Amino acid sequence: MPDSDIPILVIDDAKFSSTVIARLLRDGGYTDVRMTNNPLEGLRSIEKRPASIIITDWLTPGLTGAELTRRIRAIDRSHDHCSYVLLLTARDDHKLLNEAFNHSVDDFINNAQLATQLLPKLVAASTAIRRQNDMAHRNRELKRELEALQTTDLIDPVTGLGNLKFTEQRLTDLLTESSARGGVACVLLVGVSNFDVITEQYQTAAANELMASMSAKVRQLVRPLDLVTRPMQNTFAVTTLQDNLANCTSQSFSRVFDSLYMHSFRTSSGYIPVVVGVSIAAADASTGYPRAQEFLEFARLGLAKSYTSGTIEVRPFDPTLYQAAFYERHNAER
Repeated sequence: MPDSDIPILVIDDAKFSSTVIARLLRDGGYTDVRMTNNPLEGLRSIEKRPASIIITDWLTPGLTGAELTRRIRAIDRSHDHCSYVLLLTARDDHKLLNEAFNHSVDDFINNAQLATQLLPKLVAASTAIRRQNDMAHRNRELKRELEALQTTDLIDPVTGLGNLKFTEQRLTDLLTESSARGGVACVLLVGVSNFDVITEQYQTAAANELMASMSAKVRQLVRPLDLVTRPMQNTFAVTTLQDNLANCTSQSFSRVFDSLYMHSFRTSSGYIPVVVGVSIAAADASTGYPRAQEFLEFARLGLAKSYTSGTIEVRPFDPTLYQAAFYERHNAER
């Protein structure tokens, strides 16, 4: 059975063959048929609404067959669509047919065999082009799924905040902006020092509820333009661009520490207390600009000290201190 609703465009300036084609299509049950004797008019028609099958003569007034098929394929690409081009020819000229196929014509039919070949050719063309467009549709869906996965790869599923990869990208942008325009790149880390104890004593759902509530609290405590992320399971990061190093102090972010220190969050398993540490790392032209991973690791060094001191640890980036800590950790792991 033919796909009677498949959209067909006929471009043919020969009155006799156009009449024959129109009758055959009508008798074959095809209902979505457009006909024109002007190739430019045909191109305008498929720009407005694509056709799945285009029946055309190779020699059209005003356009060569090669130019016509080139423009058809360009329109196809703009619509993310595939058309099946069926060439009408009055002669079996191998040179002409080779040229046509080299310009993306899909099949041909001799005018003398229209009555016997047109409908069978259309059935085959309908099957082929539907399969091709279905495949293109599946490829688009797969592409969207891949893009969604790539987006998900940047998001922490528990809090909806950016994860480690996202944080490093943000820090790279922040350091680049500070280097180019001035100002101070600043990263504040809020860590939960008793997170391991929490995950041992409570179910995963309760621990997730805790971190989700804590993420909302941190976002309330910082400026709207400051970005909050969750680079590690027990750690939130706040990245911000400040005017100068004097703004990256413990006083500037004391409200974050004071609001969270020894705070308890309500969960389905009851109230769970958290013990937090807060560290601040800053970088500008005077300190030099580290890589994002180095900057984040440097802030983590301060966080470890904050856990033991119970105060906010503030450090301008120091490459010497970072390298010393790096080698100390490296040697300890060997």
